[in-house]
Amino acid sequence: MKPVTNHHAPVLPPDSLAPDSPAPESLAAAARAVLTTGPARAKAAVSQEMAARWRAGNFAEIGAFTLTGRPARPSAPTLVPPMKVLKRKISADPRGRVALLHALAHIELNAIDLAWDLVARFGAAKGPEFCDDWVAVGADEGRHFLLLDDRLAELGAG
Repeated sequence: MKPVTNHHAPVLPPDSLAPDSPAPESLAAAARAVLTTGPARAKAAVSQEMAARWRAGNFAEIGAFTLTGRPARPSAPTLVPPMKVLKRKISADPRGRVALLHALAHIELNAIDLAWDLVARFGAAKGPEFCDDWVAVGADEGRHFLLLDDRLAELGAG
């Protein structure tokens, strides 16, 4: 069982950005950093880190970035069409709880990408207030994902 993360403090792993990567100079570049991070916990941590940098005023501009494909995902498990996913019964027993938490974790991970994609695509046109709101959403979804992932680990399903 892995240790539980203290979610009252921001999760800022020292390796959340590649060591040779310059710090993003625009909010759009920060969005790119989130959207191109594959590992789920790292994506959530980078989301929180970029939000903290935005709130601290560390970006020279909002900028623009449009993702040309899908956001990065973990290498495993393999992405399959919904019809090919095994059905899991959500119930009060431990396996059902794990199934529910696992489904919620996927929703939170997708919500991180949705929030940052909105910032990247529309932030420059909509302005700082729009960005404030969606950056906060991206940070919250990252925190939610980490909480769910920690709980799944506690239940032996991490």
